[in-house]
Amino acid sequence: MRALAATGPLKGIRDWVIHRLVANYWSLPAVAVLAAPLVGAAVLWADHAFASRLLLDWGVTPATTGDAAQDVTIAIVGINAAFLTLYWSVTLIVLTLATGNLGVRLVDRWLDKGLVRLSMAGLTFCLVFSVIVLMRIDAEASFEQLPHFTIVAMLALELVNIGMLGVAIHDLGRTMFVDRSIAHLGTDAGSVAIPVVTADPYDGEWGFTLPSKREGYIEGIDLAAIEQELAMDAGAVRFCAAPGQHVLEGEPLVRFQNAPPREDTIYKSIPIGEFRSSVQSTVYQVRLLVEVAARALSPGINDFYSAMACADQLAAAISGNADIWVDEGKVAAWKTAPRFELPGQDFLGLFDAPLKAFRQAAADYPSVSIRMIDNYARLCALMATQGCPPGLLRYLRKSAEELRDHALANAEQDIDRRDIAEAFARFDQPSPTLKSAA
Repeated sequence: MRALAATGPLKGIRDWVIHRLVANYWSLPAVAVLAAPLVGAAVLWADHAFASRLLLDWGVTPATTGDAAQDVTIAIVGINAAFLTLYWSVTLIVLTLATGNLGVRLVDRWLDKGLVRLSMAGLTFCLVFSVIVLMRIDAEASFEQLPHFTIVAMLALELVNIGMLGVAIHDLGRTMFVDRSIAHLGTDAGSVAIPVVTADPYDGEWGFTLPSKREGYIEGIDLAAIEQELAMDAGAVRFCAAPGQHVLEGEPLVRFQNAPPREDTIYKSIPIGEFRSSVQSTVYQVRLLVEVAARALSPGINDFYSAMACADQLAAAISGNADIWVDEGKVAAWKTAPRFELPGQDFLGLFDAPLKAFRQAAADYPSVSIRMIDNYARLCALMATQGCPPGLLRYLRKSAEELRDHALANAEQDIDRRDIAEAFARFDQPSPTLKSAA
C-alpha cells in the first residue's frame, strides 16, 4: 500500500475492482494452481523429448529405479502439503494475535503484502506440480524411461520452497512487531495523496447535483477521468464527499455549475465501498494510527509506548501534509484543475477529527499526552522556520492547548499536572517566530 499512498486513493471503478482481485490471499495461489499443470506438462514433454537424455549424457542420475523415483516424489508431495498447512496455520495465528493487539483494520494492509501472497502461491504451485509428477511416474519403468529431468526440476523447486518458507515465516514474525507497522503507517500518511491549492469557494448557484446511488464509503475519486469528461465545460465542480467519508443513498455526491454530459462516467469515477479500507490512502492511514494508539491504551493491552510511537508518526504525517493547509473561508482545489473544489481533502479534513480522537484517548495517560504536546511544540518550532502558514501554527498550538487542558483535568497527581504544564511551556521557549504566529 505504500505505492498507493504516494499516488492517492483508488481512481475509479476499474482500479477498485483490480485491487479487490489482487489484494487478497487467494488470487495469486489460484493462478499458481492453474499454472502448475501447464508447467508440469511442459516439463514432462521436454523431459521425454530431450532433457532426460541430456542429463544422462552428463552423468546426472537422480533416480536409479522406478520405486526410488516414486518414493522420492511421494515424500516431496507430503513435505509440500505439510509446508502449505504450516504456513496457512502460522499466517492465521499471526493475524489473529496481531489484530487483537493492534487493530483489525490492519488486516487490509497485510492482505496486500506481496511476500505473503508470493509465498502462498509458491507453496501451492510446488504441491500441485509434485502431484502431477507423481501421477506420471511408473514404479515398474526401466531406468531409461524414468523422467530424470522432471525429478531434478522438482528437487530444485523444493530447495527454493524451503528457502522461501524460512523467509516467509521470518516476515510473518516481524508482522507482530508493532513499531514496524506503525512506522510504515506514518511513512504512508506523510505522503500527500492529492495535491491541492487554496481557492475561493464558488458562490453561485449550482445547476446540477449528482446524488449517491448507494450507501457506503468513498474509496477514491478519479479526478483525471472526470476532468477529461468535462473538458468542454469550464464550470465549477464541487466534490461533496472526500475519500474515506461515509455517504447515504441520495446524499449529494458532486455538485456542478453546469449539468455533466454523462452521469455514468462520473459514477464510475467515484467507487463506493461497503467499509473503510486502506485504498482510501492518507485519510485511512491517519485514522488507523489513532486507532492503534487508542487500542494500545486500552486496559486490556496498556502499551503506552506503542501509543507514543503513534504520536511520533502522527507528527511526521502532519509535517508531510503541511502544504495542504487551507485557511478558514477558503476551499481546497485540485492543483491540476482549480475549478474542482475538494472540501474535506485539505489538512483539517485529514487531521482534525483524528487528532481530537487521539486527545480523547491520550488524556488519561500523562506520558502520552506529554509526548504529543512536545511533538506539537517541535512541529511549530520547525515549521515556523520553513514559512509554514500562520493558520496551521495557530491550529497546532490550539490542539496542544486542548490536549493540555484535557490531560490536566484527568491527571490524578500534582506531579503529573506539573509535567504536563512544563511540556506545554516549551511553546514559549526560544522561537520568536512561533510567538508571533501564536
